[in-house]
Amino acid sequence: MGWLFSTTRNPEDPHQLRIAVHELGHAVAWQAGGLTVGRIKHTGDEGACRVTYYPEPDQLHAFAIGCWAGFEAEDRWMRAAKRGRAKRTNSAHDLDLYRTAVRELRREYGTRLSESKARSQARTLVARRWALIERTAPVLIRQGRIHL
Repeated sequence: MGWLFSTTRNPEDPHQLRIAVHELGHAVAWQAGGLTVGRIKHTGDEGACRVTYYPEPDQLHAFAIGCWAGFEAEDRWMRAAKRGRAKRTNSAHDLDLYRTAVRELRREYGTRLSESKARSQARTLVARRWALIERTAPVLIRQGRIHL
């Protein structure tokens, strides 16, 4: 039985580009929100972005926005590449983190952040850094891990 996915790094592979763009979307939004972004990782068939934040209102807000930014970056890339739309199932973990952050904002600070507002802010941050995301995605795929 063979592998379903080749781990060969190919910056022209749409599947790998989608993953890289998604992780970079998180990174640029979290950076813009003043959070500390660590290593961004791409393993061929999955990715991760390390972030450090403190449970205070501004940082929780920025974290929540960044949780959506991966999805929004992926969706923008999918539409531009004429490959349909991003699927929420690919972002299930991120959206769970978003919901947890929003609950904490509401419970601890009385602050509300709707999904539509979070997504709108995430799209804006992704759009502002889109050239960087597009330029950096192939580098992330080739190198496997980077820091912005």
